Amino acid sequence: MGNSMASYERKNMAFSYWESKQWLSDRNLVVVGGGIVGLSAALRVRELHPNWKITVIERHPFGGGGSTRNAGFACFGSATELREDRITLGDTLALELVQKRWTGLQLLRKQLGDQALGYRESGSVELFLKGFEQHSAVPSAEELEDLNRWIAPVTGTTQTFENIPSHQFHGMDAAAIEQVISSPLEGCIDTGLMMQALQSEVHKSGIDLVHGCHVTGIENGSQPRIRISETAAGGTWFETERLLLTTNAFARELLDDLDVHPATNLVLVTEPLQTLPPQPTVHIDAGYVYARSIENRLLIGGGRHWGIDAPEALEARLLETMQAIWPESKSVNVDHRWTGVLGIGQARLPIVQAVQSGIHVAVRLGGMGVAMGMQCGQQAAALVAETSFPASDKHLFRFD
Repeated sequence: MGNSMASYERKNMAFSYWESKQWLSDRNLVVVGGGIVGLSAALRVRELHPNWKITVIERHPFGGGGSTRNAGFACFGSATELREDRITLGDTLALELVQKRWTGLQLLRKQLGDQALGYRESGSVELFLKGFEQHSAVPSAEELEDLNRWIAPVTGTTQTFENIPSHQFHGMDAAAIEQVISSPLEGCIDTGLMMQALQSEVHKSGIDLVHGCHVTGIENGSQPRIRISETAAGGTWFETERLLLTTNAFARELLDDLDVHPATNLVLVTEPLQTLPPQPTVHIDAGYVYARSIENRLLIGGGRHWGIDAPEALEARLLETMQAIWPESKSVNVDHRWTGVLGIGQARLPIVQAVQSGIHVAVRLGGMGVAMGMQCGQQAAALVAETSFPASDKHLFRFD
């Protein structure tokens, strides 16, 4: 009887009358995806339309998927990553991309505050290691000067990046490092604190936030329709006046013609080290590998450009890289392992646009969700609410 009733319920009645009425019926807006982008968009729409009924649906139990599974970098790109962007996109589009990252970080810090974010003004370094295959060549002094000139309209300084000696960072092995490029303008955050703060703002604003539900289908008739289930299959259809999809890497599960694909990164965090002063955030191989300190632990992640399919082999290479930089890390084990999924595509710029009548998307953040999430969310909110999106103001909130 139990199994047959469960099968019947899965096919015929996913939600009760009360659940449907309270959280899913008569919605002015449903946001699918409760990460940085989705919550930021919902909050901005609430400001523009205080009386709208808004529901955010998130399938991840803690909320946010990639928004809580990243490394917590408050960054806009290393020197070699930006050099690659300029080559790929050209100077104008590449500058537009870095402006989105810069503005997004300003908005995030202004909206939530540095304490709520666990923000630390760590600065950043890009390391070029001896005896390791390098993805990108070390920029020459002339290239770095040109890069600083190009990015100055965004950062407001001609000293965004500079060459520095490696021996000034305690805990790092200077003998393993060929070259260091430093930037004082980047930092790091606690992404768990960030998501708690965003969720708190959403609850206070009267937006309904539903966790643990799968959106398994989208249709468009007179109004957008979404199919929602407590599991990964089946579900019940509901209508909404407007729909915003912010599931980033997983957007093609619902709209298969979008140019966005998942790319998985492995992240490792060590046990506590006995002596580890606060470290700058670390970029390696044009940002494909990244590392930082979290209290007295070390984090390292990335490496998807190496093309290593076996997780154990990827972990070994990441640890080899970390131990070359911080020799003390050889004495501790890995305490936490997880994977984070990026949304990437043929193009580097995010997709924030209407795709059908009443349906908008804000996806493809390219591994820069912390930086661009709030900016993209607010841009999407302007489209959904049919208002103009204000031009970027780099003086809204300064880092220096």
